[in-house]
Amino acid sequence: MTYKKHEIEDLIEASSHYLTEKLPHNFHKWKENKLSQFIEDHLCQAFEHERYDYVWDNINILARGTRRYIEKQLTKENYGGL
Repeated sequence: MTYKKHEIEDLIEASSHYLTEKLPHNFHKWKENKLSQFIEDHLCQAFEHERYDYVWDNINILARGTRRYIEKQLTKENYGGL
């Protein structure tokens, strides 16, 4: 999958909520098996029994949700809503 720069940064930051080590800056260039192995090797204790795809989906959901919230707040700020 192709990601925009801010999407890569959002995913890296969101990964810190699920992993003991953030995704590296080149993760988006990895094949899926390397990404899944990294995630499985660095799961936080609370997620250590979860499957890779469950954790990856949650990292994506958190990253996208945070981005939407930030953009919404910036829009409000630009239009005098804050």
